[in-house]
Amino acid sequence: MTTQLPLDKTFLIAAWAEAIAYGFLVCLFCATMFFTFGTGLRHDFHGKVMICVSCTMFLVASWHLAMNGYRLIEGFTEHAFTPGGPVAYFGNLRTWDHVLKDTLYATQEILGNAAAVGKHTSPSAIVSGYTVCALFVKVDPNQTVFDPLLNSWIRAFYSIAVVQNIITTSLMAYRIWRTTHQSAKFRTDRGLIPVLRILVESAALQLVVEILLLALYCSNINAQYILLELVTPVVGITFNAITIRIRLRALNTASTGSGITKSDHVQTIGSVPMRRRIHVDITKEVEDDMEKSTDYRVIDISSNSRV
Repeated sequence: MTTQLPLDKTFLIAAWAEAIAYGFLVCLFCATMFFTFGTGLRHDFHGKVMICVSCTMFLVASWHLAMNGYRLIEGFTEHAFTPGGPVAYFGNLRTWDHVLKDTLYATQEILGNAAAVGKHTSPSAIVSGYTVCALFVKVDPNQTVFDPLLNSWIRAFYSIAVVQNIITTSLMAYRIWRTTHQSAKFRTDRGLIPVLRILVESAALQLVVEILLLALYCSNINAQYILLELVTPVVGITFNAITIRIRLRALNTASTGSGITKSDHVQTIGSVPMRRRIHVDITKEVEDDMEKSTDYRVIDISSNSRV
């Protein structure tokens, strides 16, 4: 029989791990906002959608962390001397704070899947995720999260998250690879290979966490709570990491793609851009009674803006 980690210790470790992951999310979110509004890049409709999704994920992760902080205070202060103590409180799935916390988790997971797909997410993920949250209020307070009433739905939701993550990342990677391969003979779209690497590397962290969560839950191990609390910030970390790396690549392309840096641009009369250097030779002749002299000056007018 598997030795279980006590729930009070499990939730302490889970909250600590989530707080560390949330710290990384805060840094990445701030970097995303800087590269969004502080670099002067123009944003199309897709870019504006990504900004909205990033802000929503950050708010959901912040709310989820706040709920876990609230539950820790409740468990180790208000319920410290009640029958069953903190373990009974953390194990009760019917409390409003537990239901709200897991609803935020399900929302973040569904939002992350929707962002990966682009337009919509799997209906099965929505149904299974929110069904579990609804069933929590019907479970006996003495039952655990491994109760048969919940087991099939939770396994379904975790499995869908893993499978959808693998499928969407693989399909995007394959499409980029195929486009690059087909256009290789024309020497175009070579820059898509780094984008492929960005997708795979950034999605790997979320995929590993979700696989471990599914494995621990299927083994009926309480430590699955640690991975469960990690998913909410990790989804935000994954999305923001992809956004930042793509924007960094866009900045690099904008500054060096044409061989012209931003500092090289010089405004001309009427703001008419020019690329070529123009050499103007001015000859000035001065005559007097003693001698004739010619003074030559060269004025170099340079600009890198377009004609």
